[in-house]
Amino acid sequence: MTHTKKIAIATLILFTTSTMAFAATGAQVSTTGAVVKASLEVKSAPKLVSKTSNSITLEWEKVDAAATYIVKYSKNSVATSSLPNPQYDNETDPVTTTGTTISNLESDMNYYFSVVAVDKDNNESDTYSDELKVKTDAGATAWTGATASASPSGKTDTPTNTAAPTNTAAAGSLALTNVIAQDNKTVSLEFSAPLSSDPVTLKITKTSDNSDVPVSSVKQDPASPTKVIATIATVLDPKSSYSVTVIKATDSTGGNIKQWIDGVKEFLTSDTLPNSLESAPANWRGATASWITASGATASGTTASWTLRPSNAPALPATWTKENLIVIVALILSFGIVYTYRRKTAK
Repeated sequence: MTHTKKIAIATLILFTTSTMAFAATGAQVSTTGAVVKASLEVKSAPKLVSKTSNSITLEWEKVDAAATYIVKYSKNSVATSSLPNPQYDNETDPVTTTGTTISNLESDMNYYFSVVAVDKDNNESDTYSDELKVKTDAGATAWTGATASASPSGKTDTPTNTAAPTNTAAAGSLALTNVIAQDNKTVSLEFSAPLSSDPVTLKITKTSDNSDVPVSSVKQDPASPTKVIATIATVLDPKSSYSVTVIKATDSTGGNIKQWIDGVKEFLTSDTLPNSLESAPANWRGATASWITASGATASGTTASWTLRPSNAPALPATWTKENLIVIVALILSFGIVYTYRRKTAK
């Protein structure tokens, strides 16, 4: 009986301990889950980049744990709503960059925007970011130099001339068509139409970790009106994927590019990405580039085994120079002395 009682007590203690351990583990899992959720939080409100009468372009801060982002928006504020569980009426498709353009909006209308982050397992953050209020531009209604007159029916007014609206510069008439990494610090971008003299603004992101690649300059290509050359402040990695986002670009007719729609394109660097002249020694920079073979002979074309060397760099030593012959003769004499010494020692 005493033995049975001891077993019962031990069982009760074991059960209580296991329950407490399970509860503690559950609390730990819950706490860990809360940490993961918190790490997805977009703390600040999105920022306005640009707007038109029917579109708004936003960008927001990067969240390290996020794989994608979703922008939620409505004509009414959710942050100040008195409803018990307010929700936004619309949302974008998931985007991988920290910015997007929302189109098909009504002109001269207030909209409220918030961002949620989504991790690789498709879990959304528990809370919205702070809310941003933006009013779209008014539509084109004024006609420059137009005089109104009554129609024969007397019901409508029509302009007596065909002067164009003052805000005729349309967004979306320009697109980024191709991106090529020329070397580890130079990227060439081609557009669908000749560019104006206005500066082109862009950013480059490495897709593997969504890290920004600093761009030191963007200049128009003197050989082509549809191209610009971007110089990287650091270096690009070979055999890697990058994404270019053109924030601002204008064609020769005044048409603007649509950010995050017509101005986004990914590109891959080659396995053997050549070095830029910017990475060469100072006395080589600015030199005219020429391709040379391993033997030093100038060649035309490019192959993976060749290296880029400025044509006005210090000349390579010629094969079988005087210095080389002296070294070879010295080696032969050394072998002869060693051989003679070993013969005498053997006798």
